[in-house]
Amino acid sequence: MSKTTLFSDPQELPCANIRWCEGHPTAVEYDDVYGSTDDAIAEKTHVFLAPNNLSQRFSQLSDQAHFSIFELGFGGGLNFLLTWQLWRQQRTSSQSSGRLIYTSIEGYPMSMADLQRWQQWPALADLASQLQAQYPLPIKGFHVLHFGDVTLNLVLGPVDEAIKQIQGQVDAIYLDGFNPANNAAMWQPAVLQNIARLSRAGTSLGTYSAARVVKDHLVEAGFVVSTQSGYGKKRHQLSGHYVPASSDSSPKQVYQAPWHRPQVEVSKAAHIAVIGAGISGCSTALALQQRGYQVQLIEAKSQVADGASGNRQGMLYAKLPDNVTVAGQLHQQGLQYSMGCLVEGLDKLHWQACGLLQLAQSEAELAQMQRLVERQFPAQWLTAVTAEQATAQAGQQLNEGGLLYHQAGWASPPVWCRSLSQQLELAPWLNTTLTALAPSQDQWQLQLQGAHAGAYTFDAVVLCNATAAKQWLPDLALPLKSVRGQVTYLQGANAPLKVVCGEGYVTPAKGESMAVGASYNLHSDNPALAEQDHQGNLGRLHQLLPGSTVASEHICGGRVGFRATTPDYLPMVGQLADAQKLLHHFAHLRKDKNYRFTEAMPWLTGLYINAGHGSKGLITAPLCAQLLAAQMAGEVLPVGRSIAQALHPNRFFLRDMMRRKR
Repeated sequence: MSKTTLFSDPQELPCANIRWCEGHPTAVEYDDVYGSTDDAIAEKTHVFLAPNNLSQRFSQLSDQAHFSIFELGFGGGLNFLLTWQLWRQQRTSSQSSGRLIYTSIEGYPMSMADLQRWQQWPALADLASQLQAQYPLPIKGFHVLHFGDVTLNLVLGPVDEAIKQIQGQVDAIYLDGFNPANNAAMWQPAVLQNIARLSRAGTSLGTYSAARVVKDHLVEAGFVVSTQSGYGKKRHQLSGHYVPASSDSSPKQVYQAPWHRPQVEVSKAAHIAVIGAGISGCSTALALQQRGYQVQLIEAKSQVADGASGNRQGMLYAKLPDNVTVAGQLHQQGLQYSMGCLVEGLDKLHWQACGLLQLAQSEAELAQMQRLVERQFPAQWLTAVTAEQATAQAGQQLNEGGLLYHQAGWASPPVWCRSLSQQLELAPWLNTTLTALAPSQDQWQLQLQGAHAGAYTFDAVVLCNATAAKQWLPDLALPLKSVRGQVTYLQGANAPLKVVCGEGYVTPAKGESMAVGASYNLHSDNPALAEQDHQGNLGRLHQLLPGSTVASEHICGGRVGFRATTPDYLPMVGQLADAQKLLHHFAHLRKDKNYRFTEAMPWLTGLYINAGHGSKGLITAPLCAQLLAAQMAGEVLPVGRSIAQALHPNRFFLRDMMRRKR
């Protein structure tokens, strides 16, 4: 299986070095302005919005469709704000639903102070304040910001690295890099070839640059371009559109394995069943509904979040590695995404961004944490702390120092799931068990028992029911395993001020109790509380908080849950495949794992999964729900290409073939 390229370190990006002159910003390194000093709004409209004919295309966009824009050079966000404003104007007048997906790359993000200083346009004040409220720290990677029917995928990092991570096809392109003479990296042929990769026939393009080298590189990449009148003192600019070349003359494309190629878009008229109403199922159902699908959430228990998502308090916590890994990138982006969702969607009685202390409980852990800090995260995100500093932060005596994740914390998973499910147009079917699942032409027949007993037909099905998902795909042998975990609830008078983690965790108080956990047992399926596990959790508490006087008499409850994990501890997200056809079509994998196949992937039409999140579900399931929904809707993906490829659910079967186990 081909090795994927990840975003490299360092994690913190330098903010743009800006010189201000009479309220206008200039990038010092590139000796170029961010916008016209006469009228930046008029300039951006002339150069980008008008050549792409956005006013007409927005107003004529069909119901439930999405429009996708790709930009090089987010800068101070003016292009985005103007596009968002135009979208609101045209979509309001057309009284039609739809979504705007705006994906932008920025290598040197503006600081918040500079962003606020420049975004002083009265007509854009409301939109600018919404953008500033979600504007991320300068951390390398993908940042997904939602504004109702508008999504901004802000990708921070060097353009030559970042553009390779973007997957999907776009309708319009803004090339807004600085002067090619001073910023050659933005305009190099490899970058423009990748822009062609993201384009479909007719994808439009606008740029202020009319340099001959830019025009030549665009033509080589497959764009038909023409010179137009520029804005103000600038004589010319370029506009154009993409025309795919014939197969015998097209540039050599980078090979993609069939299992990594884009899936067929699911029709917006589809009726979709989501099985399982934990954090994965509730997030997936809402993400699909936001894209115009009719979604029915189905849960065997009497309420949502009655499985592994049912704990009273859950940590939002990314235990980052000291090198670049898919898991580290997923957890980092997932934590940022989940915290943003909580800010927008849940009362602070049920979640707190109180911060989290990860203690170094051995010399090896301390050394690992020091290497992690050297990866240069922003101080507002992650800092090293001594034992004395950790004690002050926790309000409890701690014997070890470690790491302080400033923007982590805890949330109540059941309340979060209820909040998500209450936004669904169709009420969840509770007390309803899936007893049979079978394909029927291009649809799926479901046999249900319980409150909604009967036979039902859906256009697509998403399995979000943890380890129970594997029973419906015996041939694919999904390696989902169940891990029993027990949490202990204790009277919370002596709770720490922050979540404290090590070999176990202790949360701040919620109401009159705090949570301590959790046991980890691969060999038990007993749902009953065990006194032995309560005592084990007390031991974890006293190891983390050596000065605590909490004892057995303070136990006021507990809960057992079963986490679903995978062999590589990454979730399974995406469309499922036909196992027997995999064996037939890709038999050559047994001889050569790097063989280049021309065959298409034998997908199981309309069958998907979002499961296997283990103990990290609160930070991975919501983001993975967006990933899956984007795949099904044919949108630009909200995560890096390397992450999406690493999560595909057929990977274990294919690896077994490569190892000649199948």
